[in-house]
Amino acid sequence: MSLYHGAAGIEHLERLAQGHSPVHRLHAGAKIIVTIVYTVTVISFTPENISGMAAFVLYPAVLMPLSETSWRSLLARLFAALPFAMLGGLSSLINLPETVFYVGNFAVSRGMTAFASIMFKTALSVFAVLILIATTPFTAINQQFVKFGFPKIIVLQFVMTYRYISVLIHEAASMFSAYTLRSPRAKGILMRDMGSFLGQLMLRSFDRAERVYSAMKCRGFDGVYRGGMHHPFGPADFCYTAVLSAAIIALRIFNISLFLGRLTGKTG
Repeated sequence: MSLYHGAAGIEHLERLAQGHSPVHRLHAGAKIIVTIVYTVTVISFTPENISGMAAFVLYPAVLMPLSETSWRSLLARLFAALPFAMLGGLSSLINLPETVFYVGNFAVSRGMTAFASIMFKTALSVFAVLILIATTPFTAINQQFVKFGFPKIIVLQFVMTYRYISVLIHEAASMFSAYTLRSPRAKGILMRDMGSFLGQLMLRSFDRAERVYSAMKCRGFDGVYRGGMHHPFGPADFCYTAVLSAAIIALRIFNISLFLGRLTGKTG
């Protein structure tokens, strides 16, 4: 059931992208540029400057209501990404034991601040990407990547992977259902059967890929990704890109100036 749930999650994001909110109507290029600016700016914060990232919560807090996107639908996908960030942050807890400050009698180490910074950055960055995906059709995103100069072969691979990952998930779910019917007492795939299961999944995937490719060739596919129709930037798109990018950069510059001012004051 979890495999089918994963495929349904991909389809749910595609349905969200077909909305008619003011954010949905913006040009895909404008939203991609703002997302990149926002993500790079968030990543640029030092591990000790967690408080400086607090203002960047305004981005999802404002865009989510404007795009009429449910918090619940994106939080579920955010929680799926956090364990990977948690694994990356564990090394900081071990390798950076020196104390930075105290909260009462509790010593906060540099590793703790680095761990919290990694988790916070991951949450903000994933939210920004999810908002982009939930408000922009997938074809429009890939079309903009081509216009930005990305190699078409890489964009094509990205398109094919995203478009047919649900086919692979459904194939695996079908095999898992057949396995559970033949092994009703097993709570999952037994280790002794895992190799056979994965091998059969790979063979079935190759067979399905050949059939999909043949169908695409019959419809005129020649291996080149061309995207859809091109839509020019409008005044609203320019305003959205300029205002939000300037606001994001200004928040970062102001934070740096404040930090340097405090540092200079302490030094003086």
